[in-house]
Amino acid sequence: METSNRVLDAVLKEFSLPHVEERIPRDVFYRLGLRFPQQYAIAARDVGACVRRAEAVGAGPFLHVTIPAPNWVERGEPIKGCKLELALGYAGDRQVEFLGPGQGTEHYAREVVDTDVAFHHVGIYQNGMAEIARTLEGAGYPEVVRGGITLGKALSFDFRYFDSRRDYGIYLEIQDFQYFGRELSIAPFLRTYAALRRWRP
Repeated sequence: METSNRVLDAVLKEFSLPHVEERIPRDVFYRLGLRFPQQYAIAARDVGACVRRAEAVGAGPFLHVTIPAPNWVERGEPIKGCKLELALGYAGDRQVEFLGPGQGTEHYAREVVDTDVAFHHVGIYQNGMAEIARTLEGAGYPEVVRGGITLGKALSFDFRYFDSRRDYGIYLEIQDFQYFGRELSIAPFLRTYAALRRWRP
């Protein structure tokens, strides 16, 4: 499948991965009241190597970090000391995320037992988590992981994974960012970072 987003096409070809539409028909998102995914999330044994491959075909630059995952809850059980290795960047107008095996959770590591990379989930940035969660669980997609932070009314970040693998082979992740009750996009920060990286002498 080829699209008008040639950079994304190149990244997916590089990693032998499908476009979202090849896994989940567009009308599914409409029926579930979801935006079309803005993010392709790829589990990876070696995040650094994946970043180099993606940047070589025109994506990025990527922000590559290892961070604590506060309030990580997996199948209802809080997990302390969880850390995630991830890299975020853009392929045209789509965000690409590489996720390493991590520490304290097998959520990503399970997908790369027999392979170097795997299409793990699609990420959807959308407010209204409570209603979305009810809809997805009602459709047969149970919540399996949640996390995030809340700083009073000033800032909140709520992310949840819903298990849609039975139907589509990947998870759905909803990411609800809010700033004083309004939708907050991380895209400007990531694009500014990428621009600074490109022009660094």
